[in-house]
Amino acid sequence: MKKVFYLFAGVNGAGKSTLYNLAMINKNIKNSIRINTDEIVKEIGDWKNNSDQIKAAKIAINLRNDCFINGKSFNEETTLTGKTILKTIDRAKELGYELQLFYVGVSSPEIAKERIKNRVEKGGHNIENNIVEKRYYESLKNLKDVISKFDKAQLYDNSNKYIEFFSFEDNKILFKTEDIIWASEAINIIENKIKNKEKELKENPWKKKLEKDKTKGFGRD
Repeated sequence: MKKVFYLFAGVNGAGKSTLYNLAMINKNIKNSIRINTDEIVKEIGDWKNNSDQIKAAKIAINLRNDCFINGKSFNEETTLTGKTILKTIDRAKELGYELQLFYVGVSSPEIAKERIKNRVEKGGHNIENNIVEKRYYESLKNLKDVISKFDKAQLYDNSNKYIEFFSFEDNKILFKTEDIIWASEAINIIENKIKNKEKELKENPWKKKLEKDKTKGFGRD
């Protein structure tokens, strides 16, 4: 049975949880193990309590390790910042997981800050403005660095309302509806990767046949 790592990524306030809820119509995602430290904190204590945050992080690590050891599919939310998530992506790939990315972004850190402010007014947890600012740019940098590691990806802009504007799967662009500035570098990397792949297959017909067989499911473990 295929094991999949579903990653829902984006800066705080961009709309990751909303995107996850929209994706829940996919039964494979719905049936995968859910790893979300914010949700874990809410279950065990208070986000204002640092020790509860540490406990939640440890629980998330244990859940992730259990999935890796037992080959279980899982989904995780992340700002795509820090070293842990980058190591998780690499480990999942090394272990033969199919990697699927759902990334949601906004056109400026100010939009994210304003949404977090509104969330706090409704009783939600706060993130300091300077942290949001730092994570915004780090997240986009890491998106550019890791997007080519994914087998499938869907990119959304939520500056005003949810728009899915780019999608690729198995080295093929499924659609690209409009140019979104914050995602331009990441998209360029995928487009160049696909062009290079097509050139390579054109020069090596035998490799092209192997790729077709792989797409059909032949030669997979």
